[in-house]
Amino acid sequence: MQEDKDKLDDFSYSTLQFGVWRMLVPIPDAANKLPFMQSWLEKWNNFKSAIPIVQRFFLEVYSLDPILYLLYSLLRVVSAVEGTLMLYASAQLLSSVEHGLTTGRPDVAAIIRAVLLRVMCTALTTAIRWGSTQINPKAQSRFAAHFEEYMLHAKLRLDLPTSTDKNNDVGVSPWVLWWHFQTLSGVFERALRLTSQILFTLKQPKGGIVLTMLSMISPLLSSQLTRVPWKHGFVTYSSNLDFIRLRALRWLSGSVYREDVISSNIIGWIIKEYRKAKDSLGDTPDSNPESQFLSRNTPMSDILTQVTNDLPTFYWAASVIRNPVGFSVSSFAILQQHANALRGSIFELFGHFAEAAEVVTAIKDLYKLADIKNKVVDGEEAYPNAATSTAKGMALELRDVSFAYPGTKSKENAIKNVSLKIPAGHLVVIVGANGSGKSTIIKLLNRLYDVDAGEILVDGLPMKNYKLADLRKAQALLSQDHQLFPLSLAENIGLGDPDRVNDMKLVLEAAEAGGASEVIKKMNDGIQTVLYPVTTAYGTQLEKYPKLQSILENLEQQAEVSGGEKQRLVAARTFMRFLSGNIRFAVADEPSSALDPKAEYQLFKRLRESGEGKTMIFYADMIICMKDGHVVETGTHKELMGLAGEYSELYNVQAQAFSDASNP
Repeated sequence: MQEDKDKLDDFSYSTLQFGVWRMLVPIPDAANKLPFMQSWLEKWNNFKSAIPIVQRFFLEVYSLDPILYLLYSLLRVVSAVEGTLMLYASAQLLSSVEHGLTTGRPDVAAIIRAVLLRVMCTALTTAIRWGSTQINPKAQSRFAAHFEEYMLHAKLRLDLPTSTDKNNDVGVSPWVLWWHFQTLSGVFERALRLTSQILFTLKQPKGGIVLTMLSMISPLLSSQLTRVPWKHGFVTYSSNLDFIRLRALRWLSGSVYREDVISSNIIGWIIKEYRKAKDSLGDTPDSNPESQFLSRNTPMSDILTQVTNDLPTFYWAASVIRNPVGFSVSSFAILQQHANALRGSIFELFGHFAEAAEVVTAIKDLYKLADIKNKVVDGEEAYPNAATSTAKGMALELRDVSFAYPGTKSKENAIKNVSLKIPAGHLVVIVGANGSGKSTIIKLLNRLYDVDAGEILVDGLPMKNYKLADLRKAQALLSQDHQLFPLSLAENIGLGDPDRVNDMKLVLEAAEAGGASEVIKKMNDGIQTVLYPVTTAYGTQLEKYPKLQSILENLEQQAEVSGGEKQRLVAARTFMRFLSGNIRFAVADEPSSALDPKAEYQLFKRLRESGEGKTMIFYADMIICMKDGHVVETGTHKELMGLAGEYSELYNVQAQAFSDASNP
């Protein structure tokens, strides 16, 4: 079955090259003998299948504020017919003026009526635009707030492996969704506008039906001759090494790498390498691959489309030759206006229909987001388990466990055939060189990932049996990789126990236990300091205004903290979890790498003191030494030093480093 699938994958698409970009597009069905009819049949079927999802989307938007979105819809309806009303007013005015010039006896009343009608139409158009400026921001704000909350909830529920799967990446924001909503609204608006224009054109005394048909030819022809990659889907990526090199070097100018670039004195090297890659790339196009796809090999289709634009004019010219008495300059001007407006509306409608297909796909993906199945499947057993759990802490057992990270480029598993037992209430340290699999074990014990082979038991039962929320509520992880949130220090610490995040007494107690009290006292705003505030401020053209420059510079500044101070704040959050009384399993994964020896000693001392009723992994009763994804040694420090193996070597290397540092 896999072989058949691979064959299908090999021959179901073709590869196109556009400058630095490579595009994979589906191969059309060779059995299709009528591509034109097939294209329209496919569009019709897609339209029918999209009706339920579009209906759901519009009803959901309408329910946010029925009155607001009813006003929004009414404004778009009136906007749809305003163009036709303006055409009608112009036609009346031209006819009245021409009649007066031809006969020498102007109908003053008719001209005044036509002028007043034109003024009313202009006033209506202006009022609609003003109304839109009042309604649209409120409608957009309500819309964005609703769907931002929806997407926030949908994304936060995804587990780690599911969230990193590119197939689950919905590249849409609430503001892009608003644009999608406007696009779909635009389809209905332009359909109504086109209908009103066709009805008006058909009512013209001469050639209305023919004029309508001729005006449709150019847009129809253009829609069939225009190649667009998004009609049937595509995959695009760059395979050009020089282009990729340029992007990588460009990233080095960003703030993330600023300190390393300056301290390493590599600015000159970056510029030299950038010029080298740029010269190597030469004039190879790197513009958007979709726009390159749209470019044509010959201008013939464009010429044909533009020539058919003038078919209404050719028809009018032929009609004048056949019957010159029945036409006038004003009738020509009116017909020309009608034809241009009609053709423009058809082009716009086709364009919005083309966009609508992409929009509907985005909306489907949006609603699918809530239905994505997590790869780490939730269990049904409550934790702690009344029958198997004890007050000592969490008992853990790994049975022949192997695991590789999803999408890894490594040929080797991160851990291989690991078997070990950690009794409840024990203190355990996992040591090993970088890349040995220490952190991977911790992630599996926290069930951030599921094992590929083997099994993990918690209190004698398979870990997969337990409810994830219960399991994680009973676990605390203190790691050097933890991040500080763009929130106040109080919330950063308090979120160790979300149920008591506002309990300042408990927060300050956790801060003291984590060694973060001195860090907090240094801050101007104390416990309410936001280290990394959300940035919203920007300015432009401030060269002549130093005061404004100074204000901008001081807005939303980040507070710098050292690596050790950050680890103290993260440790305080962990102690907040300890104070919840729910923790039965605690992990310290190199949490003191940035701390000085005294602070490190104090941290581990407090961790050990809070260890009652918890299984803890860092160092103590048993040491687990890993190498290349395998457990190679287990025992106490004394036992492992006696083995003179991997642990002894790591320990002696570290001790030698400290010895050398103290004896220069």
